[in-house]
Amino acid sequence: MNNDRKVFVEIYCKIYSDTFSNKMNNRMATGDEIYEFLMSDAKHCFDDNGQLIPGDCNLWYLGCNEKFGSLRFENKEWRWSFGESSFDRVEEFVTAIYDEGLFTEQQYKTLTDKIYEGHLIDNMYDIKDYLISKHEGRSWIKTRKASEFRDDMKQFIADTEKALTEKGYQIVTACKI
Repeated sequence: MNNDRKVFVEIYCKIYSDTFSNKMNNRMATGDEIYEFLMSDAKHCFDDNGQLIPGDCNLWYLGCNEKFGSLRFENKEWRWSFGESSFDRVEEFVTAIYDEGLFTEQQYKTLTDKIYEGHLIDNMYDIKDYLISKHEGRSWIKTRKASEFRDDMKQFIADTEKALTEKGYQIVTACKI
């Protein structure tokens, strides 16, 4: 493992009103810095009394957000749009970095364990309840919302596009140059 090697990364997703950390947007970083970012608390979960609930790692929001995002490692890129988030994509990203020797075996195992745990939640709006259950020692059952929220978001976007088109607006999507 090369602890000093810096590589180009982009780690971003749109959550809430754009509150995902921009610390890893288009920058050079070591494997340790990437690992620390993925594992660090996003600090988006609060209990009913407004107290921060620790443990909502950045990695989870990449795999189960409802909007869009992108992951980039050197010349490899993973992008998704509304309702297309996936822990499979996050795992591909993490594995690509590991295969380049930038994560230790233990870091890689920890990240893949967090990805597996994220699959159990699979909806960013359930992270708070998952963490509360975990802290209280209760078992977790994936919610029905987790299996529906991606399709609901895709339908919302389709309905919005249709309504705008019917009113005479032209929908222009960004294209990659």
